[in-house]
Amino acid sequence: MRAVTGEIPDVSTPYLSVVVTSRNDAHGGDPLARLQAFVNTFDAQCRRFELDAELVVVEYNPPPERPRLHELIRRPPNCSFPLRFIEVPPALHGRLPRAHVLPLFQMVGKNAGIRRARGRFVLSTNIDIIFSNELVEFFAARTLRPGVLYRVDRHDIESDYPIEATLEEQLCHCRSHQLRVHRSSGTYPVDRHGRMVPLRPDVFDPPSVTIGDGWHIREGDQVLGIYRWATEHASLVVNLTSAEPAVGAVLALDIEPNPYDATSWVELEIADGACVLARARISDRRLLWVPLASASGTHEVVLRTVAASPSERSLPAFERRAGLSYRLRSARLTEWPAPLAQLKAYDMNRWRSAHRDVVSERASEGIVVRSAPARQSYCLRYGPFYAPRDDRYTFVVDCTCHEGNVALHVVDEWSDCWIPSEEYELADGERRSLFVSLNMTRGQVWSLYIANHYRGGDGVSRFAVRSVSGSVPLNELELRKNVRVLLLAARRVTSKVLRSVVRLAGSLYPTSAAIRRPMKHDGAEAHVPQPHANASGRVELTARIEEYCKQNRLAAVHRNAAGDFQLMAREHWFELHGYPEFTMYSMNADGLLGDIAHHAGVTEEVLSVPRCIYHLEHAEGSGWTPEGEGLLRKRLADSGADWLDAATVDLWSAYMDWLKRPMIFNGSDWGVGNAVLRETTLETVVDNV
Repeated sequence: MRAVTGEIPDVSTPYLSVVVTSRNDAHGGDPLARLQAFVNTFDAQCRRFELDAELVVVEYNPPPERPRLHELIRRPPNCSFPLRFIEVPPALHGRLPRAHVLPLFQMVGKNAGIRRARGRFVLSTNIDIIFSNELVEFFAARTLRPGVLYRVDRHDIESDYPIEATLEEQLCHCRSHQLRVHRSSGTYPVDRHGRMVPLRPDVFDPPSVTIGDGWHIREGDQVLGIYRWATEHASLVVNLTSAEPAVGAVLALDIEPNPYDATSWVELEIADGACVLARARISDRRLLWVPLASASGTHEVVLRTVAASPSERSLPAFERRAGLSYRLRSARLTEWPAPLAQLKAYDMNRWRSAHRDVVSERASEGIVVRSAPARQSYCLRYGPFYAPRDDRYTFVVDCTCHEGNVALHVVDEWSDCWIPSEEYELADGERRSLFVSLNMTRGQVWSLYIANHYRGGDGVSRFAVRSVSGSVPLNELELRKNVRVLLLAARRVTSKVLRSVVRLAGSLYPTSAAIRRPMKHDGAEAHVPQPHANASGRVELTARIEEYCKQNRLAAVHRNAAGDFQLMAREHWFELHGYPEFTMYSMNADGLLGDIAHHAGVTEEVLSVPRCIYHLEHAEGSGWTPEGEGLLRKRLADSGADWLDAATVDLWSAYMDWLKRPMIFNGSDWGVGNAVLRETTLETVVDNV
C-alpha cells in the first residue's frame, strides 16, 4: 500500500466513481464503523463482478484534534479499487455563511468529490450504504447510459452489521434484518425479510388480510377515515389457515374512485392467481364482496386496473400521483350471511314505483328503470312485509346499472327510516348482485327500496332489475291479518299524511327562516365582505400557480432518500453544477437535484428490486427516520440550523416547468472549484495471484 499526497497522479479513467462525504466525529452513530462496512463490502463485490471503480471519500471540516479518516480506515488486503481521501479544510468551511451552525455541509462536501471524480459515471451516495449484489452486477455490465439519472429504493436495516463477515453473510444479514423501505411513493414499514406490514390503524385487517405490493402510503385519519391509493397492480395477502369461515370465505372491499373528480371511474379485475374472482366498474364508492377460489391456505389477491378515466388534472395542485386511479378504504375477511344456494326466489311482480318521477317498464332483461333526478330518492319498492321472528335476514337484488348508481336499503315502515344493515355487492362486469343483511325483530314491518345513488349530487340513474331473492321464503314474510299489524300500518299511513301536509304548507307559506337575510344587530342588512383577489398579488398568484400545476402536472420524481443514490454520467453533474450548495441541513436538497436534472432533460430511471441499497439504521435523531423526525427537527431548531422544505421544492419545480429550463443555483466555482484540496490516495495493489 502506498500513500500519495498533494498533486493528483495521472491514472486511467475508471468506469464508475463512488462519492461519499464524512468526518471523524460521532454523527449518525460511529461513522468510522459505517465507512469501514461500506469499504469492505464494496471491495468484495467489485472483486466478484470485476467492476472498474474508485471510491472518493471527502473528509469535510475534519476536527483538528482527531486523526484523519485515511489514517483510521482499514484498507482490505489487495483492495480492488483506489481509495481517494479529499479534504475540505476547516478554513474553507469557516468562510461559508452559518458555518458555526453545522460542522458538515453535506452537499458542499459531495460536490467537492463529484467535481474531482475521474469516472465516466459518478454515483453520489453515503457512508452507511450497502449495495445489493444485483446492483453491483448491473454496474459491472457497463450498460449505464448518458442522459439518465439512475435511482433505487432504499431499505433500512438494523445497525449491527457484520463488518468482517463474508459477502454472502453480509448480504444475507441485509435481506433478513430490514426495518422499512423508502420508495418514490413514500416510506413503508416492513418485516425483517422486507415484506411490507400494515400500520395501526390501517385499511387492512391483519392477520387475515394484510398488505401486499402496489399500495401508496396510508393517508387520512380515524375521524374522517383512512385510505390508501392503489397502483395499477395492487395485491392483498389473505390468510385462511387460522380459522375457516363456516359458510364461505369472502373478501370484503370498500373502494372508491378518485374523489377529486365526480366523473372518474376505474375498471378492475380481481384475481386469485389465474382465477378471476370479479370484474367491476367503480364509478362511486362501492362495497364489494369477492368470494375466494378456495376456503383454506394463503391467497395473493391482485387488483388489476383494466382501464380508468383520465383524472390527473382533477387532483390538487402539486400532486404527482400518476397511475393512481382509486382508493381502498378497507379490506377484511368475512363470510356469507347465508349460503347462496339456499336463497329463495321472490315474485318480480311485487315491485312498485316509489316516486312519481320514476319511469319503469318491463323488458327482456327485467324491469328497466329511469330514476328521478334527486340523489338518494327512492326508485322501486318491494313490500311491505312482516318479520315473523327475531332473526338475521338477507336479501339480494340482481341488477345491471347502465348509468349512475343505485343502492339497496331496508326501510322500517313504521318509522320510515333505514334499518341499520350490512350492504355489499358482488360484481361481474356490469352485472351486479346487491346484498343487504340485517337483524330484525318479530313484528317489524319493512320494505325493500332501491334508491338513486348518483355520484356528486343530483342526476338520473338508469338500471335494470333482473331478480330478487331472500333467505326466508316469501310466504313467511306476508303481513299477518292481526289487529297489532293493522294498527301499526294505520299509524304509519297517518304519520306519512301529516308529514305531506306539513311539507305542502311549508311550500305555500314559507317561514321567515326560509327568506331571512344576513342582518346586523340594529336591523340593517349585513354587508358580507369579499376577499380581495389581488391583495398584494398573493391570492391571484397562488391561484395561477395552482391552476398551472393542474394543467401541467409535475413529474413524479423519486425524491425519497435521494441523497443515498443518485447516479449520472460525469458530464451531467458538471452541466448542473452539482447539488445546490445551501448552507443548511441537507434535507430535500438532494430531491431538488432530481427535479433540476429532469428539467435539464435528464431522464430518471428507477431500478427495480433486487437492485437496491441497504442503509444502516441511524442513531435516533441523528438522521431522518419516521420515529426520530421530531427529535431531529428539535435538534436542528435548537442549533439554529435551517432546512429546505418540500413545499419549496414543489414551487421551484413548477417554476422550472414554466421556464422550460432548470434552475442552476451554483456558480462556476461549485464544489470548492477555486481551491486546491489536499488528497491522500490509498492506491490499488495489483494482485496476480
